[in-house]
Amino acid sequence: MITRNKYRILVWIIVILAGANLATGISYLYHKQQDKKLNEQVEEAAIEVPSQQRTRFFREQLDLSRGQMNSFRELNRDFNRTAWNITHELQALRLEMVQELGAENPNLDSLDSISSEIGLLHESLKNETIGYYLAMREVCDADQRLKLNEIFLSMLRQNEDIELPRRGRMRNRIQ
Repeated sequence: MITRNKYRILVWIIVILAGANLATGISYLYHKQQDKKLNEQVEEAAIEVPSQQRTRFFREQLDLSRGQMNSFRELNRDFNRTAWNITHELQALRLEMVQELGAENPNLDSLDSISSEIGLLHESLKNETIGYYLAMREVCDADQRLKLNEIFLSMLRQNEDIELPRRGRMRNRIQ
């Protein structure tokens, strides 16, 4: 039989444990909400570069002159053409890899070769991006270079891959 003192002690232990659990739950919810607010603020502060009208975006953000605008347009055109080709090669290799993985007896040598090609194409795409940035940087003055760097840093924080324009989508865009 439980004595009166033991009963009181047990009740107090239960009250203390319930209070601790309640405080932990409230603290968890509060911090989860704070993290959500912080993420929203970071997303709002990020600069989004539209893939469809990248040249216009840079003109507005960097206040480009007509000559700079023409240079940016040419650089963008060259970059898009090259990056688009690399991206499509990557898609084809990924499809080939999935098909090989789905085969009755997947060939590990073939899969290894595909993964090596994908790695080389990723490297090539990153090198194209670096060249694109450096060429744009050469066209800019000192203030524009700082802003260009902010734009690229923001893009890298959002997503490591640069979103490329999709062919034939210009007419179907919702404005």
